[in-house]
Amino acid sequence: MTEFIVNETPLRLERFPPTPHDTLQAWDAADELMVAAHQLPDGPIWIFNDQFGAIAAAMASTEPQRPQHWLNDSFVSHQGLTQNLELNELACVPHTYREVAELADAPVPAGVLIKLPRSLRLLTQQLDWLNRHLPSGTPVVLAARQKDMPSSLPELTRSLLDEVHPSRAVKKARLIYGQLSGRDSGIAPVLEWHCDEIDQALSNHPNTYGSQRLDLGARLLLQHLPAQPGQIVDLGCGNGVLSVAALKADPDCHVLAVDESWHGLMACRDNTAQFGDRIETLWNDCLSDVEGGSADLVICNPPFHQQQAVTDHIAWQMFRDARRVLKMGGKLLLVGNRHLGYHIKLTRLFGGCQTLASNAKFVVLEAQKR
Repeated sequence: MTEFIVNETPLRLERFPPTPHDTLQAWDAADELMVAAHQLPDGPIWIFNDQFGAIAAAMASTEPQRPQHWLNDSFVSHQGLTQNLELNELACVPHTYREVAELADAPVPAGVLIKLPRSLRLLTQQLDWLNRHLPSGTPVVLAARQKDMPSSLPELTRSLLDEVHPSRAVKKARLIYGQLSGRDSGIAPVLEWHCDEIDQALSNHPNTYGSQRLDLGARLLLQHLPAQPGQIVDLGCGNGVLSVAALKADPDCHVLAVDESWHGLMACRDNTAQFGDRIETLWNDCLSDVEGGSADLVICNPPFHQQQAVTDHIAWQMFRDARRVLKMGGKLLLVGNRHLGYHIKLTRLFGGCQTLASNAKFVVLEAQKR
C-alpha cells in the first residue's frame, strides 16, 4: 500500500489484486499531475482509463460535489477503483462503465480526463466517440508519463482535437490539453483480419490484445492444441482464437472463455457466435468466480505485464486458479516466453511439467493436476 498525497491529505491506495510485499504503486506521476493541473471548469467530469482509481479517488477527496463518470474496459481496474474508494471511506462513488457507448445517456460533462492507454487504437476510438457525441469545444486533458508517449501521439491528438498544447513536464510526466473538434479519424472501431491457422476471419475491438495479427506465442500453442472433449477454459481469451480452435477440434467440448478486458471478451463473443451454447464468456479477474474441480483442460497465453508495469503476479494467479479449477487428472496447457521460467512455477504448483514444444522465443508447457 502507498500514500498518494492530495492537497496535503494522504490517500491509501493499493493495486488490485493486492499482493504481499508488492513494490509497485497504484498511481504514478501522471495521475498526480492530472489531479493538480487539469484546469477543468466546474461541473460533471468523465474519467477514462484510470488504472486503479487513483484519479477518481483524488477527485472525490478534493472535489466531492463534482459528479464523476468513470470508464475502463478492465475488470481489474473496476475492482481497484472500488477497493481504493472503500479504503479511503469516500462516499462519492462514481458511475462506472465498460465501454464508451454506455455513456450515451450520461450528463454532458464539463470536461474529460483521459489517462493515456497502452493502445492508441483505444484512444482513437474514445476520441472519435467523444467527437461524435459531445459538443465541439468540450475540454479534454490527457495524462501520461513521457516514456509512455509514443512518437505518433502528437499527430493523433492534433488530428482529433483543437487548441492542442502540452504542459511542462513534471516528474517526467506531462499533460496534453485540447478541445473536442467534431472530427473523426475514419478508422472503424472493430477491425477484422483472416487467421489462416483457424481458417476464419477474426473481429477485434479497440483494446483487444493481438488485434491486427496472430501473436507468435498463440501460433505455436495452436500447433499443439489437442482435440479435447468435456469442459475447456480459455483463460485470458482475448479475441477467442484459442477458443475457436478448441471448439473446431472436438464437437463434444464446451468452452468457458474468460478475460478481464471487456473489449477482448466482446471480440471473443463475435468470433465464437457460430458455436451457440457450446461457448460461454465471463468478464472476470482470472478464475476467481469459477467453480473448483470443473475443467478438463485450461489453455492459457498469460501476459507478463499489467498496463505498463512488467510483473509476474498475473501469471502466478492464473496458474494457481487453473490448478484449483481443474479436475483431478486435468491439464493446464500454456505458452510463454522462454526467459520467464514458467516451468519453475508449474513444477512448484503441480509437482512437475512437460515441455511440448519450443522455439527461439517461446515454449509450450503442459502440467497435470494429480
